[in-house]
Amino acid sequence: MPDTQVEDQLKARIRDLELALGQGNTNLAVTFRLTPVLNNLMGLLLALPVVTPEMIRQRLDIAPDAKVAVHRLRTHMKPWLGEEFIKSKRNVGYWIEGVDKSKVKAMLVANTDAADAPVETPETHAEIEIDSGPEDDLLQEQAA
Repeated sequence: MPDTQVEDQLKARIRDLELALGQGNTNLAVTFRLTPVLNNLMGLLLALPVVTPEMIRQRLDIAPDAKVAVHRLRTHMKPWLGEEFIKSKRNVGYWIEGVDKSKVKAMLVANTDAADAPVETPETHAEIEIDSGPEDDLLQEQAA
């Protein structure tokens, strides 16, 4: 197999794995206005039952301390889900409860549906007939 085919297959596998872990989910980023770093962390929390601090520090390489990254995400998501939607326990990790995951997924679906809705433009409306007023009648008489 040529090197380019192997390279293409590996890139495809990496892309599939990133999608499975919620990395680079543009809908998530757009819906909640997340930075790429927070988007990756939120995607990971939604995809896995428990995320350890080591995963946050090493695999995502987003903060020297996992507490900082989670604190930033909690603060950013507070208007939508409240501050304590990310649960944590020492020596276990961080997780989002099923109810909160369902809320996030519902918001994502609602945002996707809103984005897919047709945009109303002047061409979509029937022509509107404008009633002429007395000034228009006077102008027409003067022109004749």
